[in-house]
Amino acid sequence: MPIFVLTGEVPENYGGVTTVALGRCNVFAEMDDREITLLTVSPIHAMSIDALRSDLVADGRLDSRVNLRNPWSDILQLEDQELNRLGSSASVEGHVEFPEFSGECEVRASSRSEGFARVYRYRPDGSPAISDTREIDSEGNPSRRLITAFSRRGNAVGQWSSPAELYRRWLGFLTEAQEMSIVIAERLTTSNLFVNWSAENVVFVQAVHSHHHSAGALQAFRYPAPKAKFYRSLDKREMVATLTGQQAEDLRETNLSGVDNLATLPNWLTEEPLKSPTQRDRLAGVIVSRISQEKQIDHSLKALNMLSPAYKGASVDIFGDGDSLPALEELASELGLSEQVAFQGYVSRGGRKFRDYSFSLHTGKTEGQLLVVLESMAAGCIPIAYNIKYGPSDSITHGVDGFLVEPNDIEGLGKQIELFGSMSETEVLRMRKAAIRRSRDFLPGKISRRWAEELHGAIERKNRKSKVVLPDGYAKLGALRVDEHGVVLRLRVSKDLAAHDWSWAKISWVQRKTGIYGRTSAQLKREPGKLVIRGRIDFEQLEHAHSRSDAPLGLWVDLGDSDQMQRVRIIASPNEEVSRYGPYRLAAASSGNLLFQFRQKVETHESENVSNR
Repeated sequence: MPIFVLTGEVPENYGGVTTVALGRCNVFAEMDDREITLLTVSPIHAMSIDALRSDLVADGRLDSRVNLRNPWSDILQLEDQELNRLGSSASVEGHVEFPEFSGECEVRASSRSEGFARVYRYRPDGSPAISDTREIDSEGNPSRRLITAFSRRGNAVGQWSSPAELYRRWLGFLTEAQEMSIVIAERLTTSNLFVNWSAENVVFVQAVHSHHHSAGALQAFRYPAPKAKFYRSLDKREMVATLTGQQAEDLRETNLSGVDNLATLPNWLTEEPLKSPTQRDRLAGVIVSRISQEKQIDHSLKALNMLSPAYKGASVDIFGDGDSLPALEELASELGLSEQVAFQGYVSRGGRKFRDYSFSLHTGKTEGQLLVVLESMAAGCIPIAYNIKYGPSDSITHGVDGFLVEPNDIEGLGKQIELFGSMSETEVLRMRKAAIRRSRDFLPGKISRRWAEELHGAIERKNRKSKVVLPDGYAKLGALRVDEHGVVLRLRVSKDLAAHDWSWAKISWVQRKTGIYGRTSAQLKREPGKLVIRGRIDFEQLEHAHSRSDAPLGLWVDLGDSDQMQRVRIIASPNEEVSRYGPYRLAAASSGNLLFQFRQKVETHESENVSNR
């Protein structure tokens, strides 16, 4: 069964997620001695995908059995017969006139007066390959996009109105000849391009690398719109791989997951653990990280500055690059740490650097699971990490193989460095051995076997889903009660939909203008000849949507079992106001869809026209 690992791009200076994606390809290729395909979608690889693969293989970062594919590059390289198949489902409008080929394979042109910006891409033989046109309005904002692919004979063979439309068709093209394929999507931004995409012969696996925000933010549905879009698709996937058990539990508790498709699969080590600890300077510290605001590397510098005189010899080398580097260099200078802090720049395979240092610092705001913590432990370099969600406490046992510090406690971070510096050599040696031993729990062979088991389960789930055709239908509003805290809905499910053996129900809401999304549990009850749903939405749960916009929220019912979920609309009498309460209003759109609206805030929250239908 073909396995595709899907990501956005492989940047020159890449970090944790790309390291994991490359490592996943390598381990799967080695485990079965098979070909694996890494898929990138960024147009930056249009002209360089083969060179990128060669460099990665030559540098030892990519197994020679791993292929690289990219849609933009494929259009340049595919034979006409395959190009026709790629574009077979897309109609073509208009005519594109290419400038004469001048030897440049990528040419950009734009005209504010004519309202367009266009990228022309040619094959090395000079034949037109891609026209990527953005129509722009009078203010210079893009209003429409049209991507057209051409055969070597100059015929337009396919056209798409967005990159996402092209990428979905391309993924279908890569998998359509196979009885079944596995696609593992690595990045949220890439996955969002495939939110509404599925295929009968594709097992779609979603890897969740990053945090979900704090529990309080989750409970209030206060996450950015891109995450909301991402979360809306989780129940549609055959498998969702979280890095920690707490991540999975939070997704369940906040109703972002209902289907039984969550699997906890931690990152594996990309470097072999040391056999035994090596000697190193006790006060030599290291940070290997992207240098950005959310990594809070300034906390490490401030902690270093707070050390007592006995530990002023402590130093930290920082490996990484990012937009916060100038500010961090300025801070180091202001604090007089120029002799103690060295900025070493980005290095590939940064995990090897831990072997030269005694301790490592990890002060980020949020993480999925810190791969660098595992790499540090594997090198016998003692990690000192903020005990944030998620990850550090899943790897580190405080005082045994590393140290955990309360988030944002800069003083506590400094004290922990001093404590480590004051330990005897025997105690430190014991910790280094324990760290190396703990890291072996994350060896690729152990984690890949767990992946194999979970992938088999995902395939079985896909096969079960393919045998069940979910009925279409709707939920009709039967009764409504509003009080000062929220609204209670009683809904009756349409006949065909009610016939299915659903095991759970949730009420969800989507605010199209902001992309805000949330979901709450509901009760299923079978009554003679009908299926009834009763659910409550607390006004508190909608406050984030209210603070962002007065745009209405569409209300839906999600019905599910252990394998899949069906989202259906809630309908009421069209164009009817159903209820008001203070600043809130429920009404039906002209289509009959039930909407929750925020009216202009009023001085009092006394009940007005409360309906008890």
